[in-house]
Amino acid sequence: MKATGYGGALRYGYQQAAKLGPWVIESVPDSTGFRFKAPLVEADEYWIACRPLHLVLALGQVEWIWQDVQPQVELATVTILLTRRPDVAGARIMESDKEHRAS
Repeated sequence: MKATGYGGALRYGYQQAAKLGPWVIESVPDSTGFRFKAPLVEADEYWIACRPLHLVLALGQVEWIWQDVQPQVELATVTILLTRRPDVAGARIMESDKEHRAS
């Protein structure tokens, strides 16, 4: 399984800890989890060090939200092992989604 998108965020509560670029989620061989990977576009050093962080991805008119993720940041790339299903919040549009629609 593979899914792709064009923007997302890491949040601490309502604070944006990091803005993420185009992302991919792929199944991990011999595992029930999925690997999330995206470039780090910008980050707030204070908020990204806080825990718990939540991964938020805009998909159409909804957001997929994974609570309490453990991001690994290496060479400006964020990698997260997703081991559970996301919460889905409807009728929300992230800034990255608005920017993409305007272009």
